[in-house]
Amino acid sequence: MAGKILSWIVGLALVLIFATAVSPDLMRGYVFTQEQRSSGERVYDTYCIGCHGEDGRGTGEAAPFLNPKPRDFVEGEFKYFHFNEAGPLPADQSLEITIRNGLPGSAMPAFTLLTDQEIKNVATYIKSFRKGGWVEPEPIQAAAGPVLIEGESGEQLFTNAGCVACHLLDAVGSVGGIGPNLNDVGSRLSVDDIARSITDPNAVIAEVCPAGPCPAGVMPQDFADRLSAEQIKLLADYLFEQK
Repeated sequence: MAGKILSWIVGLALVLIFATAVSPDLMRGYVFTQEQRSSGERVYDTYCIGCHGEDGRGTGEAAPFLNPKPRDFVEGEFKYFHFNEAGPLPADQSLEITIRNGLPGSAMPAFTLLTDQEIKNVATYIKSFRKGGWVEPEPIQAAAGPVLIEGESGEQLFTNAGCVACHLLDAVGSVGGIGPNLNDVGSRLSVDDIARSITDPNAVIAEVCPAGPCPAGVMPQDFADRLSAEQIKLLADYLFEQK
């Protein structure tokens, strides 16, 4: 009899371990309650609440041990605008990229295992915390012509073109965590391939980005119109020197 009880307990434990691996929500008790939650709230309570807190103010249980501190979604200042959108709040796409890829140099990890729909749902839930409501950023108005990028050196062009927002490059103190690490790009690509990756980004896509395989269509597609041939050469030569 005792043996049967022990076998039953071991079997139940194995089932719970398996179910927990499949659904991190299980041990938090969600499957044992009838409480209605949105998908975004469930994702937030599972993965975000420990740092950002139940009320979204960045005061979760882990917050006292973190530097930099978690973002305050209620009244805090947002810093990451991946599409150069007007602030003070990011566009949905920028918020989703930050959630997906995390923020290197901080405790914010990449959530690569979340589905695209889960990312969208939790972004919507995060926006619901905002004091006074989430004001969507105004769309960038199309200019009469392409806005030219200024710069007389590869380093200046790298900064002025906004490359620092997405790429890690120690030479300029850039810690962007979206695109591939460029510290050794000159050992991986020829100067011609680097130039082509600037003017036709989807033609030369790196295999590895901080969050996994590099997606197409993330890098701006208009540098060929905003940089002169001389500037493209300067920037490509500068990056080729990074080995």
